[in-house]
Amino acid sequence: MKKYYPKIVATICILCCLSFTYSDVSPFTFTKSSLLWKIEGPNVLKDSYLFGTMHLIEKDYFIFPQKLEKIVSKSDLLIMELKGLPTPEESLSLITLKQGSFFDFFTNDEIDSILNWAKSELKMNEQSFRTNFYKMKPFMVVQLATQLQFSGKTESYELTFQRIASKNKIEQIGLETFNEQMSLFDNLSKIDQAELVMECIRDSKKSIHLISKMQQIYYRQNVDSLLLLIQNESGILSTKQSDFVDHRNSNWIPQIMNNLSKNKCFIAVGAGHLGGENGVIRKLQKEGFTLTPIEL
Repeated sequence: MKKYYPKIVATICILCCLSFTYSDVSPFTFTKSSLLWKIEGPNVLKDSYLFGTMHLIEKDYFIFPQKLEKIVSKSDLLIMELKGLPTPEESLSLITLKQGSFFDFFTNDEIDSILNWAKSELKMNEQSFRTNFYKMKPFMVVQLATQLQFSGKTESYELTFQRIASKNKIEQIGLETFNEQMSLFDNLSKIDQAELVMECIRDSKKSIHLISKMQQIYYRQNVDSLLLLIQNESGILSTKQSDFVDHRNSNWIPQIMNNLSKNKCFIAVGAGHLGGENGVIRKLQKEGFTLTPIEL
């Protein structure tokens, strides 16, 4: 099980950023879009930037030119959704149930479907699955199913930024804690948590196609189009946009503004948080900042 722990946070972030129905995307897109935006304003130190990531992405779509590395290395402060990754012990705590068992969330028919999926996709027989997942939160299956939707080798922007920051002795901070992110899923009802699992294993081809399409649009660096792509996608999380995206964006803005006045910041959050009327870009613009797309 330990081999899965490093990707738990990536899965949380993918779901938080990219699994919703967005009804309030701006009726117009940016004249020019990018994953990288320079932030300027009267109280902003020179050379502060905002970047949109995909927390787990196939190597073919991973955009990381030398220009981007140079910008990060000259920053005073690296701001990400989370400061680094949890330890294996922290990860285990995040995904372990305090009471009850994994199987308490599901009907007998749903358990049969999950066991069949585990046999087919994880190569785990019933006894092995029951032993390993008995005290796991339903999110653990969501995490594994999400990983399986990616083909080939994957990359991590967060780990890459971390390495650059550590190498250049750049301070790193997070906008949220691991517990805050996991609580988004823990606070769902038992029925909703069960349905989230069933959605992931019920139509894997649809999920794979959506992930592939997202990566293609991400590669074209159009942050508003990422939202428009999934505008008609439905799912258990589609009604939770305010909790998973909008409120978090709003909570981040004061923290970002405070640090922009004191440091040359490089801010990296999921690209799903940048676009749309309630996205980080337009929220910063409403606060009087100028954001300019930078070609990569």
